[in-house]
Amino acid sequence: MQNNKIKDIVSLIKQADAIAIFAGAGMGIDSGLEQYRGVNGLWEKTMRIGNKEIKHIDLMSHQAFDKTPKEAWTFIAYLINKYNKTKPHEGFNKLLEFVKHKDYFIVTSNIDEHFQKAGFNEYKILEIHGSIFYMQSMDILEKEIWLTPKLKFDKKTFSLKSPIPKCLGGKYNCRPNIMMFGDWFWVSTKSAHQQKRYTAWQKQIKAKYKNIVALEIGAGTVIRTIRTASERFVADKYPLIRINLNDYKVNRNNHIGIQSGAKDFLTNL
Repeated sequence: MQNNKIKDIVSLIKQADAIAIFAGAGMGIDSGLEQYRGVNGLWEKTMRIGNKEIKHIDLMSHQAFDKTPKEAWTFIAYLINKYNKTKPHEGFNKLLEFVKHKDYFIVTSNIDEHFQKAGFNEYKILEIHGSIFYMQSMDILEKEIWLTPKLKFDKKTFSLKSPIPKCLGGKYNCRPNIMMFGDWFWVSTKSAHQQKRYTAWQKQIKAKYKNIVALEIGAGTVIRTIRTASERFVADKYPLIRINLNDYKVNRNNHIGIQSGAKDFLTNL
């Protein structure tokens, strides 16, 4: 049954004129990155920073960068170090081979820029939660964003060896330009520009093509942002291919659910 589904998926992708790719945290697990939710997810772990045990969820908030900026930035330095040293798994390359000669766009909740690292066109990516490689001022009236500077991180002592990043004026500390837990202050300027390109792309391809496919990979049900985006895109009209180790079920006849990890599925296409 699974093999028949794979054949159907290969046929859909090959025949597609345009492919919308929706990727959640499950896309990066096979590269060695932790998942955020689920069993042993990063969100429920604690980090020992200095002499404190701090929950991940308590480090990823605007308030953490206000009240405990050293600890919060130590965790960000750890993540950046991990993202930089981690190579996107071969499934990224296989996916790029499938779509590089097609009209495609990527919508992802991941903040690691691994799609860009794997060679996908940065102007065809919507990072709905931002990117950890950009930062914004803690001054909530400041709407400018900047590249995050290189941070020195000591893996052995789990400590930040760089000063806390500051905005260009040097008056205020900065925080990552990512949507965090309970975040009212995320500056979405970069994501808004990406959203504008994605909206225009949708309008264009839906007017131009008939063979359009949505491919959703590694998007769970606890935080449904990516699932909502993929389902809204297909709008009862286009096929949806859902790849997930656990939450792979679909409810419509023209949707296909595959129980699989991202790497295994993509490399076996």
